[in-house]
Amino acid sequence: MSPNRKNDLLYLLNILEAIKKIEVYIGGINDAESFYIKDEQLQFNACLSLLTHIGESVNKICSELKNDETSVDWKNISGFRNRIAHDYTGLDIFIVFRIIEEELPMLEEKIYLLINKNLSTGYLIRMSFMQQK
Repeated sequence: MSPNRKNDLLYLLNILEAIKKIEVYIGGINDAESFYIKDEQLQFNACLSLLTHIGESVNKICSELKNDETSVDWKNISGFRNRIAHDYTGLDIFIVFRIIEEELPMLEEKIYLLINKNLSTGYLIRMSFMQQK
């Protein structure tokens, strides 16, 4: 299935949901090593799954929107999804923790701005309603 802009709002909201879940899972954890070992790696593995989900959602967003919104590093997000999926044992826990702590809050802000901008123009709404017809 090729990306279709009428579904972009759903994928953007999926990204926000995954980020919020990661925030819950990492709450109270202050360093990469604690993150990795906590509860038999439960939070670590859950966060990797959600990071993969974020990458999957990015892959489904249409290229038109991604080309219009260059403030988001879509390619690296997708690339990190591939890294998690294909090189799970080779992941550096310090890099994963840094991405969660530093990159995800910035991504969250950019996604909120992107949604607001596109909702204010009515484009995402029109595309969502067109899908129902």
